[in-house]
Formats: sequence, C-alpha cells, structure tokens
Amino acid sequence: MKFDSFILMLSMVVTPILGTMAHVPGNDQKEPTSTPEDKEHMVILGKDAEVPNFPAEAVYEEGPVVNGMRNGNWKRYYASGKLRSLIHYTDDAPFGAYTLFTETGSLMEEGRWEHGVNVGHLRRYWPNGTVQQLLTFDEFGVGQGQQRYFHDNGQLEMLVELKDGQEEGDLVRLDREGRVVNRTTYISGRIVQRAN
Repeated sequence: MKFDSFILMLSMVVTPILGTMAHVPGNDQKEPTSTPEDKEHMVILGKDAEVPNFPAEAVYEEGPVVNGMRNGNWKRYYASGKLRSLIHYTDDAPFGAYTLFTETGSLMEEGRWEHGVNVGHLRRYWPNGTVQQLLTFDEFGVGQGQQRYFHDNGQLEMLVELKDGQEEGDLVRLDREGRVVNRTTYISGRIVQRAN
C-alpha cells in the first residue's frame, strides 16, 4: 500500500474523532463562567451531542468558548466517563496539540493538527504503551523525512524515508528480533530494487 494511501486511510479513522466536534448546543445549554473577554466554559451532554448509545446526562465534551467559538483545550469523554481526547481549538477548529486515549486510560496518539491535517511529529502507541509509529509531516500534512514503525515489543519493524509523501531510498522491514526481513529501494515512490 502506498504511504499516502495509508495516511488517507488513517485520516478517515481520525476525522470522525476530530471532525465531529463541531456540534455546539444553543445558549440555554451552556454553563457560563463569564470573564471580561466573553469567555465561557461549555459542557455538552450526551443528549446534546446526538451520539448513539451515549448516556444522555453524561458529559460528552467540555471546554472554553471565547466570543461564541471554541478556543483552548477541549476534553471529550467515553461513555464510561474516562477521558477520550484532549484537543486544542482555535476559532472553532481543531488547531494545535492533541492527545487521544484508550478507554483504559492508556495514551493512544499524540500530535498536532492544523488546517485539517497532521503537521510535525505524530506518535501512536500500542495498548501496552510502547511506541507503534513515529511519523513526520510538513505544514501541508504531507509525509516528509524518516517514518518509523515498531513491533509491540519496541523493536523497529519498518523504516522508510519520505519525500513529498513518496518513498525515497530504502524501505527496510525487520522482524521482532531486529533482523532485516527485506529491503525495497524506491525513487520518487517507484520501486527500483527488492532484496530479501
């Protein structure tokens, strides 16, 4: 699978988590704590979020609203009440650092979201807490530089260099003990050599 196809597939998984945060209930459902710059703390319950099977009176998400728009860190919760995500908003859009958690409280992913794409460094974790992926993106959300994938035992599984989202140079796969399984050489995303 091409790396940019993989990123597109991942965005389909992440977008429902990040992208569905636009529902804001009417003023009658806010819990204001006013300040001079019209800052409020908003709490959205399950019944307001319109999420199937989420408890109606449980807190679905909460965070600061400035002049009617989400600004600052917003927390979203699982139906169990455990923290699901912490996402920074700027002018009502996810913009800045974010962290995703499993329902058991383990760190699942951390990165930076700007203009609808991941930028900078992205880390994903296995359920046991070891790093699963270390990815790097430019300011346009395109994969750049060294991308690393790990087995759940912490051993490097795959290493690839990307240039403008395409494989460039050697893509190396390793087994759980660190032995090279195969090596594929790319130029501008096209395979030029394979070695086992």
